[in-house]
Amino acid sequence: MYVLQAYGQLEKTVFICNYLLIPPMRKRINRQLNKGEQLHNLRAYLWFGSDGFIRKQQELEQQITAFSLTLLTNIVMAWNTVYIQEILKELKEEGYEAGGEPLNEEDFDHISPASFEHINRLGKYNFKDEIKLEGNGLRALRKPKSGFGFKKN
Repeated sequence: MYVLQAYGQLEKTVFICNYLLIPPMRKRINRQLNKGEQLHNLRAYLWFGSDGFIRKQQELEQQITAFSLTLLTNIVMAWNTVYIQEILKELKEEGYEAGGEPLNEEDFDHISPASFEHINRLGKYNFKDEIKLEGNGLRALRKPKSGFGFKKN
């Protein structure tokens, strides 16, 4: 047992040294941590009215509450993923580039589907208007006033 503990401590020490000495590794880990925080923020945004506490007494009701939040979170992330893919496809087709270079797969590492600024959780909804869909089955993308740091070729 002591050998396994010592081996685990050695692995942890090597990881910490690598983390401190290799800036690209640190950057990559921090970027992933930020994405995790964005996911927590999304869940906190969707969870309102109970201050983040499950107030049900029975375990089954607690599980239903937790599963409902997970389902809602997954729905938002799936929606965001579909539209992020559509935006990136449109940017590539229109010839936009990031930092003077064409968009590439490494640029996508910085994108997280856990954004929620566009979610209206407390507003009024009008379902009487018919939604016009594009040929791909999605709603039309809104055009930003600025290119968000992207330049057209």
